[in-house]
Amino acid sequence: MAFFNYVTKEITLKVVYYGPGLSGKTTNLQHLYSVLDPASRGKFISLATEADRTLFFDFLPVDLGKIREFTLRFQLYTVPGQIRYNATRKLVLKGADAIIFVADSQREMREQNLESLENMKENLVANNIDPDSIPMVIQYNKRDLPNVLPLEELERDLNKRHFEFTEAEAVKGKGVMETFRVITKTLVKDIARKHKVDIAPAKDEGIAIRIHEKSELDVEEAIPLQEPETFTEEVATASLPVASQGSFFPDEKLNSLVESLDEINRTLSKMKDSLAFLSSEVIETRKQQDGIHKALNEINRSLSKFRPKRRWFFFL
Repeated sequence: MAFFNYVTKEITLKVVYYGPGLSGKTTNLQHLYSVLDPASRGKFISLATEADRTLFFDFLPVDLGKIREFTLRFQLYTVPGQIRYNATRKLVLKGADAIIFVADSQREMREQNLESLENMKENLVANNIDPDSIPMVIQYNKRDLPNVLPLEELERDLNKRHFEFTEAEAVKGKGVMETFRVITKTLVKDIARKHKVDIAPAKDEGIAIRIHEKSELDVEEAIPLQEPETFTEEVATASLPVASQGSFFPDEKLNSLVESLDEINRTLSKMKDSLAFLSSEVIETRKQQDGIHKALNEINRSLSKFRPKRRWFFFL
């Protein structure tokens, strides 16, 4: 859910990379982290396991500068690909503003793609998010491999809603930035339409993404956006999840205090999500332990039937 801060004129948007295990979700974020200007990206956090490279999430806050008077900040997450981590998937999807579904183009991954897409829809509904209205881009990754499905077949399987799609080779960085540009453009227009806030850039302008080249030269790439629809100047604040919506403090010290409180609130929110994740993992571990204990008791009962009864022989 978009977070509007009218004191700092900042909008924070959450984008989640979803898809089956090892489809290239984390690789997308790793490439973005390597090419984005260090001044516009935050710390990259990744938790890995032997079975899947992302157990909890990858988190990469990206500041893309200003559009009109608003500063846009994107928080990029990925979910673990394996189904057994579904509780974590559901938690990471909470409050998502947009989805990038990373599909594995390999023929043998067809069922996993379909399963992951259906699982994503179920978890969106569980978080009170409409799967048909949330902005989404489908990325068909690993197009450089020899055993990939034709694009038409992938579209028929995974894109019945006709979302925008891209083709990618994430390990080479191909298509990664293009996918990010598309979701950024789509999401900004969606937020402007839903909340009737004129945050879209003027005609022929775009969102400047500063790219950090290996030559240490910064190059700006613009995301082309169409002329936005005409919106009313009145901001529909009633539906916005803003702690200080409409507030204005002429005193600079008070402004600074409010900014600090907002930062504390964001930190506490992240801690709350982390604690909820840990709680879900503890519950899952307890369930597994209970299952193991039951199985051991059953084995013990079965073995007891075959144990010979102890007999004592008395010799006179």
